[in-house]
Amino acid sequence: MLRVDSLEPRLIEALQPIRGFAFATTLYHFFETGLFDCLRDSELALGELAERHGMDPARLEALLSFLQNEGILKQHEGRYGLTARGLGLEDFRGWYTMLVGGYGQTFLQMGERLQRGSPPATRDAARVGVGSCAISYFDAIPLTRSLMARIPGNPNRLLDLGCGNALYLAEFCTALPQVEAWGVEPDPEGYQAAVRVVRSRGLESRIRLTCSTALDFFRVVDTTYRPDFIVLGFVLHELLGQGGEAAVLELLRGATERFQGVHLIVIEVDQQMNNPRVMRHGLAMAYYNAYYLLHPFTQQRLETRAFWDDLFARAGLEVLARQDVDPSVDSTGLEVGYLLRKKS
Repeated sequence: MLRVDSLEPRLIEALQPIRGFAFATTLYHFFETGLFDCLRDSELALGELAERHGMDPARLEALLSFLQNEGILKQHEGRYGLTARGLGLEDFRGWYTMLVGGYGQTFLQMGERLQRGSPPATRDAARVGVGSCAISYFDAIPLTRSLMARIPGNPNRLLDLGCGNALYLAEFCTALPQVEAWGVEPDPEGYQAAVRVVRSRGLESRIRLTCSTALDFFRVVDTTYRPDFIVLGFVLHELLGQGGEAAVLELLRGATERFQGVHLIVIEVDQQMNNPRVMRHGLAMAYYNAYYLLHPFTQQRLETRAFWDDLFARAGLEVLARQDVDPSVDSTGLEVGYLLRKKS
C-alpha cells in the first residue's frame, strides 16, 4: 500500500519535466512577443506593458507572475524588470526560437507519428531557420570563418545553400566588407524573412537571394556568378533524409562540376545519440538529446563522421580540414565543420 507521506517528494521530482515544458514555452513567448526587449530597456508597470503591447492585463499578469516565480523577473513598487538571470538569457533566445517555436509542434505530434506509414511531423521551417541563424553567432559563423581562412587566395564570393533568414550571410558581409554572397533558401517564409533582413542591413547590393531548393538551384538557375566557396550548414542531413544518398551525391558532384576549383564548407552534427560516454556531457543532455530526437520525425537523417567521410570520398571530394566548434562554446565535439574540394 502506498504511503501518503512518501508521495510528495517523488511527485515534485516527477513533475520537473512538466515544469520545464511550461517554462521553456513561456520563455519563448516572452521573447517572441517583444516583452523581453521592452523590459530589458526599462522597468514598467503591468498597465503600461499591457497598453504598449495591446495585451489582456489578467493574462499578462499571470505570465509575468510565472516568470517572477521562476526568477526571471523582479517587481518593485508595482513595476516589473528583468533579474540578472533574466538578462543573461538574451544570448540564448535562438535556441528557444528553433526548438520551441520551430519544433514545438513536432514534439507534440511524436506519438501519432510513431506509427508505420505515418507522414513526417510538421515544423515551422521559418522559425527553425531564424533560430538556427541566431545560434550560428556562437558556433557556425566562427567555424565557417576559421575554415574560410584556410582557402588559398582571397575568397570573397560566397554561395550559401539553405541560408535561412540570411542573418548568417548578413553577419558575414558586415564583418567582411569584401564579401559578396548569394543565398538560396527553399522555405518561402524563410526566404521572405531573408529579404527583410538584407534590406534592413542595407546589403541588397552585396547579397542576392533565391527561393529554391539546393538541387533545383543547380538544375534550373542559370547564373554567371562564380563562388569561391559554397557553405552547406546543416543542409546535407536534411537532403539525406528526404532524397537519400543519391541526392546528396548529386548536389556535391553538381556543385564541384559546375564551379571548377570551388571549395565547400560543410557543417554537420555527428550522430552519437547511442554513445553513453558522449551523452553524459551536460550540453549533450541539455541540447543534443532533444536535437537528435526530433530529426527522424521530420524526415532528416543525422549521420556519423565516418559516414560523411565515406560519402565525401564517393563524391570525389578530399577533406582539406576538419574542425570542431570552439570548446568554450561547445566542448562535446559533436558539431563539426569540413573544408572540401574536388580531388585533382
